[in-house]
Amino acid sequence: MTEHDGELVFPHSEQAPSKELMGKFRRLARSSPWLWDSVQLDVSATDTDNQALAFDAADSPTRLTVLIRRPDAIRVEDERGAVLFRTEHINDSKDASFVAATRKSWLLPPQLLAPVYGDDGLVTRRPEAAYRNELMPVGLWSAFLDPVELAGFVPGPADLPFPHPTMIHSVHELTDESGRPCLEAEVSRGHSYVPVISDAPLLGMGMTRIRLDLATGICVVRQVLDAEGHGIEHRVSITAVDQYMIDGLFTQEEASLSDMRLAPLWPIPPLASSAATHVAARHRGASAG
Repeated sequence: MTEHDGELVFPHSEQAPSKELMGKFRRLARSSPWLWDSVQLDVSATDTDNQALAFDAADSPTRLTVLIRRPDAIRVEDERGAVLFRTEHINDSKDASFVAATRKSWLLPPQLLAPVYGDDGLVTRRPEAAYRNELMPVGLWSAFLDPVELAGFVPGPADLPFPHPTMIHSVHELTDESGRPCLEAEVSRGHSYVPVISDAPLLGMGMTRIRLDLATGICVVRQVLDAEGHGIEHRVSITAVDQYMIDGLFTQEEASLSDMRLAPLWPIPPLASSAATHVAARHRGASAG
């Protein structure tokens, strides 16, 4: 792997990003599991010509609405409101996984554990927990919702020249189009970068522009600036946070029993004349010939 030289990355020290903002960006990337319980998102993507890309779904929608309620309830709708995906049996017993005799089956949801917080209320060190939602229909969405791969679970060793999984080349605060405060950085992979999902990394092979929502820690903009995938931009618009979402939004509708008191009347079509005569004669016990 290419060695990073500090003088080559930042030849002029005054151009180096603020250490305070870099630290805040990394802490924010670790904090998402403790910043929200439910969220509603609009997801879209554009190509290098800023043209909307269609999703691989019925009618090729260019925007999807995603409702998520932790720990594992998901609903996906297209632009017309048609349901494309939703979880089933979100309240089922977990007894089968508890007897699986693996460490993973006994991990608790992060909301039940306490991380180590910094002075700004963001997470400095994360505990081991069940972070990943296995039911997520798109792998990259997991990285958007919890971009911990940008910072790692814990701060890197101070005695290494490049201790973090990513290199932050620039970082600044901004307010996005919807009025939400964000932190945006241009980031590249470091020596220890490991994506949460191997086939859906948040960072490209070159430089990637990443924007994190300050209130939720969700990645709301991802744009590969060079190398493979150059110019493609993924955007997430946060439309609601911590709204009450009932189980019926996420579970499949169950067939209801029919009420026999409201049974429909089925009309009987008139019989043909010969058939009617034959039936009437049979009831009288006579021959129909």
